[in-house]
Amino acid sequence: MVFVHVAIVKFILSLQMGFSKPQIRHLISIVNGIILCEGRKNISTIREAAGKERHLSSTTRFLNESPWSVNHLQKQRMERIMQSIRKQTRNRGKRIVYLLLYDTSCKKESTTRRMEGLDFHYSHENGKSVWSHCIVTMHVVTEGQSFAGDYRPYFREKYY
Repeated sequence: MVFVHVAIVKFILSLQMGFSKPQIRHLISIVNGIILCEGRKNISTIREAAGKERHLSSTTRFLNESPWSVNHLQKQRMERIMQSIRKQTRNRGKRIVYLLLYDTSCKKESTTRRMEGLDFHYSHENGKSVWSHCIVTMHVVTEGQSFAGDYRPYFREKYY
């Protein structure tokens, strides 16, 4: 049996997504599985890491068909982060907040052609353009706290 950390449950409940109890259990199971899963992640390995509490078809149905919005979830999560920063600012006075933006290349084999969004992107690690997906992340760092703000795939204009 896999135990879920109370902080994960409290955080998910604080987002007030309006989920039903089964949907909340699915989300908690998925988040816990992502945290516990080692190596490459897909729905099956995440489910296994979470203790196989949910049937695979139920998990995929939750992700694909449940009436929830990624944008709403992101908005709620960012509001929670900002509340935390404001609360500490009120308690300690002025505060320095750093906003970090970073792009990273997820390199693919040159034979991979049918995957959406692949293109040649400059890789700082390789010092040249590589066939890859490019993910842009935003990170907020403040005294004693660090938050993943947002992450999005970068697509050239031709994908819009």
